[in-house]
Amino acid sequence: MGDHTPWPEDKHKAPVWIEISNGAEDILRDGFLSVYLKDPEINTLGVMFDADGKPPERYTRVATLCKPFFTFPKDLPKNGTILENADHKRFGLWVMPDNSSTGDLETFLKYLVPAVGQPAWDYAVVCVAEAKKKGCPYRDAHVAKAHLYTWLAWQDPPSQSSGRALTKYILDPKNSYAADFVKWFMELYKLPAL
Repeated sequence: MGDHTPWPEDKHKAPVWIEISNGAEDILRDGFLSVYLKDPEINTLGVMFDADGKPPERYTRVATLCKPFFTFPKDLPKNGTILENADHKRFGLWVMPDNSSTGDLETFLKYLVPAVGQPAWDYAVVCVAEAKKKGCPYRDAHVAKAHLYTWLAWQDPPSQSSGRALTKYILDPKNSYAADFVKWFMELYKLPAL
């Protein structure tokens, strides 16, 4: 987000506090979201998790859990969900990669590979397929992760985390594919553009 809105390196000074949960299953369990939505100190709550093959089901689950607080549209909006209730509390939901496709964060990040890195990306896809044929035990559900982390292992320096790959511009945070997510995030938190 630092390429789109003022964002200090010190995470304690960031305009948005980002907390990592134990995954969508944790967020989607009874009571998890309501604790945050009832907290008077939280004015805006944004939730982001992987579709993992079921974006509509996950959207419906969030709508059900948040029904006492917000009125959701029938279907998951393509540009992400941003709601505000009568108490001026705001809620946002983004289902990776793009609110309609199956997949995950790594599916989203593959589109941020710069054009110069595309030939190596294509070769990483081939290598991952060959590794599977040779008995590599990754699950098909994790193929996007295998592609991304194989490609990242070949960068200089190798084995960057995806977050570091963005801040070091190994992945392109200004790629047009990220525009909808960036717009959603900035609108949800009412952040100024650079």
